[in-house]
Amino acid sequence: MATKNHNIRFNMDKADDVQAWELLHSERVGQMFKSQNSFVVAAILDYYNRCIAVTDDPYLETREKEDAFADRISTMVEQKVLSNIPALAGMYLMQQQAIMTAGLQSGATSFVSVMPQMNQAAQRQGTVHNEHSGENDRRKSEDEFDEMDIEENELADVDMF
Repeated sequence: MATKNHNIRFNMDKADDVQAWELLHSERVGQMFKSQNSFVVAAILDYYNRCIAVTDDPYLETREKEDAFADRISTMVEQKVLSNIPALAGMYLMQQQAIMTAGLQSGATSFVSVMPQMNQAAQRQGTVHNEHSGENDRRKSEDEFDEMDIEENELADVDMF
């Protein structure tokens, strides 16, 4: 077994040397590595490989920082979206309950289908058509359900769909 020895001196008057000495003799290094020697070998290899990588690609560190920043942003957005899901589901259920209540109060059947709101031009055409439809609309009994009843009801907020 060929073993080579190299002594390292730590100058206790220099802050970097003191920090390196404390790290080398820290409890965590003792837990993570089987010996101080294996820690020093790993540190030298890691530092050397990092220096070579930065020399070959000077923008490596910048890209790593940008990637880490983008990862933090996407994680925060994901957490925010997931935390808002219960509130959104509650709002949706309350709207559905209000629509069902409005439908039941107007004498409709127990199931009210909600159609997406028509665009403004289609609504105007429907209004003009209703004004000119004459006696047929007046003859409808009040027990019949009309799709326009939902839009006229103050409790139903159809704009949300």
